[in-house]
Amino acid sequence: MEQKKSMYGLFAVLLVVLIFGVYFNILDNEPTNWDDPALFLRTAIHEISLDNLKKVMAFSSGSTYQPVRDLSYMIDFELWGSGVVLGMHLHGLILYALMILACWLFLLELFKAFSDDHALCFIWASLSAVIFAVHPVHVESVTWLYARKEPLLGLFTFVSLWAFVLGRTHHWKYYVLSVVGLVLAVLSKPTAVMIPGVMIALDLAIQAHRREPSFWKKRLFVYIPMFVVAVPMVIRLLSVMYQVGGVKPYHGGSFWTNLLAVSQIMMGYVSLIGFTINYAADYPIELYAHAHAWQAWVFVALNVLLLASAVAASVRKHYLYAFFVAWYYLFLLPVSHIFPISQVMADRYAFLPSLSWCVLVGFLLAKLWHLKLNSKMFSPEFPRLIAVALFSVLVLSYSYMTHRQNDIWQNSQVLWEDTLAKYPDSSPANVNLSAIYLRQGRFKEVQDLCITAIKAKPYDYLAISNLALAQMMMKQYEHARHNYLQALKLKPDLPKAEMGLANTYWETGEYEKAHGLYTKLFREGNVINPYHAAQYTCRLGYSSWKMGRKDEAYEFLGRAGLLSRDKPLLLKELGMVYTSMGDVPRALETFHEAIPLLKDEELKGKLLRLLDLLEKQTAQAY
Repeated sequence: MEQKKSMYGLFAVLLVVLIFGVYFNILDNEPTNWDDPALFLRTAIHEISLDNLKKVMAFSSGSTYQPVRDLSYMIDFELWGSGVVLGMHLHGLILYALMILACWLFLLELFKAFSDDHALCFIWASLSAVIFAVHPVHVESVTWLYARKEPLLGLFTFVSLWAFVLGRTHHWKYYVLSVVGLVLAVLSKPTAVMIPGVMIALDLAIQAHRREPSFWKKRLFVYIPMFVVAVPMVIRLLSVMYQVGGVKPYHGGSFWTNLLAVSQIMMGYVSLIGFTINYAADYPIELYAHAHAWQAWVFVALNVLLLASAVAASVRKHYLYAFFVAWYYLFLLPVSHIFPISQVMADRYAFLPSLSWCVLVGFLLAKLWHLKLNSKMFSPEFPRLIAVALFSVLVLSYSYMTHRQNDIWQNSQVLWEDTLAKYPDSSPANVNLSAIYLRQGRFKEVQDLCITAIKAKPYDYLAISNLALAQMMMKQYEHARHNYLQALKLKPDLPKAEMGLANTYWETGEYEKAHGLYTKLFREGNVINPYHAAQYTCRLGYSSWKMGRKDEAYEFLGRAGLLSRDKPLLLKELGMVYTSMGDVPRALETFHEAIPLLKDEELKGKLLRLLDLLEKQTAQAY
């Protein structure tokens, strides 16, 4: 027994060392512009306090309920302060290591429930866990800051299932821990509602392997608490998705044609998990969702074959194979586009389903490991040598691919340029790279990227909004206005599109329309950026003056002056407004305040010349 514990302990340590060795290069990665900014804008998770805890634990209309994930971020901000990005990566890596250990323990108990050969079970579980730990399809879930819910989901899923197997094979008290794990998994990521389905598949497999009397009566006491947790979360998840527009139109136009797309996506993940070399942040694939497309029926046939193989395996009493086919389909079901979502395929969606592939490969290697030859040409241990060689090649290959993919997630620009190099039609890649190029002033490239994204997804309001901003910066105001209006048709509550539309009205001299939109933005609390608050207040003042509201104009402009005190470019804009209004004294006062703050010598020189001209005009007037 002591030797067994030592062996288990040594393997656990080596497994953790392997994980940190493969993933250590994520620690200096930057946040990406793919949802990560939301973490730094959401102040409720930046400090542990009673008020923030209440906000995190409260249900919020139009958003999923993931308090365990939010609490984990709260711990990061509290512990790490200015080094929070490093802390988040380290925290995520620790969670991933714990998840892999929980997976290994689950597999050990699972295999022992079906086999009395504990040596084979140990080798099989260990090989599968190592392959699972280094699989490159997991990189997105580990290195993307916003994907914290994935390792949390995995950790609590495996804890729940490990306890479930122990409850099924040892003592019923483990079911309590299983329900706790299920609750924590669901509160980490709502798609954990599939866990009870996996438990039923597992229960049926164990029952088929070794019959238990009064099976169904006993199971009611186990499943009722689990479904009490899962069913309300399913209803809430679907309602939130419909509220926020997360559910897209059926592929092919109907429920039945959509199932053809689902069939293709299910097979697409087989290829992604088992046969992909170059991974990416997005996989835009052509979906065959029409009954006349022969390709669609090929994918249907492949699904039928895979499911038939599970049935045949059950008939031949290979219950674990059938169980892991069920595992693959059940964990993919929420993202299989039965309810169509914006992204067709993603690495994170394959996170848990990929275990099926790893267990299958682990089983083949374990059987080879224990095979003894009765041959004069080869040693009896020769199959074990082959198993070690194949396992080493696979693990080294996966580790290299994972390590390389970690560096692709180094920052936003590297990530999206890499994705576009592999998939030029990727809508998320085009949109997110366009946002980066906007900040770099590469407006023509932004326009091209956004047009590509819109061709792929005409309903992509972010692509339309970014296109409008690029056109705005290139002074194509009519085109910009048209596209801002299109974006607002698709997403009426998109503040940045309303801001952009207001700015187009301002630039083309339609001051009354600009005034109305700026007022609406302030009234609805959508002007959060201090720079925008000062700029839009200034513009409200000038547009009020143009509309003949002099007192209102000076009230806004006075407020803009207070907001612009440490912002020289805004002071310059305010001074130009006073100049246009003919209020030279206030213009001079504002320019005098701006000039010492300016760092751009060329701009400072222009402003000094304007100041000199205004002062001469004032002197001549007197």
